[in-house]
Amino acid sequence: MGRRSLVSGFLIAAGLLLCGISVRHYARGWQAQRQAAAIYRSAADRARENPGILRAAAGPTADGYPLGQPIAKLTIPAAGMRYFVFAGADADALEKGPGHVPGTAMPGEEGGANNCVITGHRDSHFRRLGQLRSGHRIDLETPSGRKGYEVVSREIVTPDAVRVLRPTDKPRLTLITCYPFDFVGPAPKRLVVVAEPR
Repeated sequence: MGRRSLVSGFLIAAGLLLCGISVRHYARGWQAQRQAAAIYRSAADRARENPGILRAAAGPTADGYPLGQPIAKLTIPAAGMRYFVFAGADADALEKGPGHVPGTAMPGEEGGANNCVITGHRDSHFRRLGQLRSGHRIDLETPSGRKGYEVVSREIVTPDAVRVLRPTDKPRLTLITCYPFDFVGPAPKRLVVVAEPR
């Protein structure tokens, strides 16, 4: 076998490996969204029986935060997006779907922090977030009810712009993803979409 054949074989194997990793990533996200639907339905049934349940999507951790569990359903008709939101913004949560940033307001809660921040990957669940413009509708549903929002602003910021995570005086939904969408490798900026209750 010649050197050229060996190199070609290696490149083909590397390409297949990368394709396999990508397929596995998307398949795990798809499976997590399916499982979330069943867990979420169960939590919604429990919430109807006991209206005081808000974080009841699944068993919470010791501090009461249900890390890695589905806690809300995010629907954005203008972008064709409908995903379950998971508690946490770590790699495991974001592979499943959009993730709630711990320390910010829980979906559906008012008072306290007020700013509910949800983040997602630009190449999977939030790949169409760039389509949003002022006036577009966003629905955020928890086991205890649904709240409608309207996009009021969007901006591009650097990753160190932590002001977008801060508590706000009025209820707010903040959606964040990496930017630009077509950047190869870790993107240098963030797209921040802000919505307020309708």
